[in-house]
Amino acid sequence: MKKHCIIPFFIPHKGCPFACIFCRQDKITGRHAVSPFDIAPTIKRYLKTIPRKSCIEVAFFGGSFTGLDKDMQRDYLEKVQPFLRNGRIKGIRLSTRPDFIDQHILNMLKKYGVRRIELGIQSASDKVLETIKRGHSLNDIRRASKLILKNRIALGHQMMVGLPKSTFKDELKTAKESVRMRVSEVRIYPLVVIKDTELARMWRKKRYRPLSEEEAIRRCAKLISIFEKANVRVIRCGLHPSEGLLSGKEMLAGPFHQAFRQKVETYIYTRIFMDFFSKSENLLPVRSIDYNPADAAYIIGYKRKNASYVENAIRQSNIFRESKKIRVKTIKISFKDNKRVLLKRI
Repeated sequence: MKKHCIIPFFIPHKGCPFACIFCRQDKITGRHAVSPFDIAPTIKRYLKTIPRKSCIEVAFFGGSFTGLDKDMQRDYLEKVQPFLRNGRIKGIRLSTRPDFIDQHILNMLKKYGVRRIELGIQSASDKVLETIKRGHSLNDIRRASKLILKNRIALGHQMMVGLPKSTFKDELKTAKESVRMRVSEVRIYPLVVIKDTELARMWRKKRYRPLSEEEAIRRCAKLISIFEKANVRVIRCGLHPSEGLLSGKEMLAGPFHQAFRQKVETYIYTRIFMDFFSKSENLLPVRSIDYNPADAAYIIGYKRKNASYVENAIRQSNIFRESKKIRVKTIKISFKDNKRVLLKRI
């Protein structure tokens, strides 16, 4: 299988005339908008370090790309064309708003080799969208998603948990709506409070309370389960750990952790192990617990949480083993009486 690589370019808040109550893209990404003149040199620098047989995409993140002036969109896209023509770059992906998509825009994007569009939908609840001053509706999300797929461009959604007026039920609805709209991939972002935003003022006045880390993990675990069952890839869960977030200089409150995805995945496997070993008939001497190396960080768990739980439950140690023969997201438990059990996430 070819390695998939992305060469990212960030255009924070460019192209977006709206001011969602939580948003300060420059502080969330920790980056300033890239110039079109930086595109080609940056791609060349990345290509020196990426294996030649890799499947490489150029990505424009952080803003509403299709809200940019048309000439500026072309300036960015034109700089990628030589690399598309020589085959080193396989396609372009970008992020934008649902209300900044129409057929004329898609015609131009297809011409320049755009293969994937990620829509920042945030929520499928009109009540929530209005509260956060998003500026579009659920109908806009449905219309744009349908049009993107009609043009044979892969569709992704970006959603948030913990938004003002949003309940867990709303977030489950958002995930299910995305599945119905036939997305191939999603990003899930827990909301944090950034300085100098309307949300920060609400938080100071106690009109908004962010999710605890534990609650955010629990919600995201369920959302991941919904997407996995629908064969939708979750390509990110948790905010990118920018310098401003890591230092705490820009964040006031909220469930941010640089290993947030690992904590969520750890929780998913914690529930699997607890469900299995809580049954007395499964508390037998174990020969080994085998798993694919790709799952090691999640099955062993953040700070060995899952390994410690199992070892304490069965009063054994040194039983976890990596095996490339085991499928990803699968655990094989071999007992000393030769009984074997496969535990699967889905």
